Amino acid sequence: MFILILAILVTIVSIYFDWNRAKIKGKWGERAVQKILSALPDKYVTFNNIYIKTENRTTQIDHIVFSPYGIFVIETKNYKGWIFGSEQSEFWEKSIYGNRYKFRNPLKQNYSHIFALHKILSLPQNKFISIVVFIDKYEVALKGGTGNLAIYSSQLYDKIFSYQNILLSQELVDDAVSRLKNFIIQDDDIEKYHNISINQYIREKNNLINQGICPRCRGKLVERNGKYGSFIGCSNYPNCKFTKDI
Repeated sequence: MFILILAILVTIVSIYFDWNRAKIKGKWGERAVQKILSALPDKYVTFNNIYIKTENRTTQIDHIVFSPYGIFVIETKNYKGWIFGSEQSEFWEKSIYGNRYKFRNPLKQNYSHIFALHKILSLPQNKFISIVVFIDKYEVALKGGTGNLAIYSSQLYDKIFSYQNILLSQELVDDAVSRLKNFIIQDDDIEKYHNISINQYIREKNNLINQGICPRCRGKLVERNGKYGSFIGCSNYPNCKFTKDI
């Protein structure tokens, strides 16, 4: 009995330290991107690691950059290894030292952020630009088409500057920045509440999907054919870009 209890305790401690290490690594990655964004000219307004209230839940966004050239919504990942994934897949994989690990498709994660911002800022989704950034070019390799969907942190500054078409007037940019500030949650316990909110959202999302209802806009889910085969998509596309593997 003692050995069994000891084994359980060791497992719990191991899980805790793995979770804590991943959390620290993620925060380091966000700070690395924040440093890059701090070098942007003054006409770019940046928010880092914010929590916003959206209807019945909270949303955490790594970075938002407001500019006349669009609103850049940036999801940061700090992983090592080879990264595989497609736009429609529910999960991507990282492969390191012969082991494979799944993580949520960061493109879909970012699309949900954009949809939340579109709702609270009252701006069309085509005014938002999604960017997924992986930290440190020398420790991660984007494979299997993933390189067309995500970039390295060393490419981020130039990526933002590659957008030069005016999408928003300065008045709209200022108004969007002001609106966002009204939705940012200032609470020391927000991370704990956010995790509870995520678990509740996942349960509600799965229930709607099982009923053939889009969890984002409540449209009808239909089967579609794409570059990587069949998948489930929202009937309100392109206004809603929700997809799910079959």
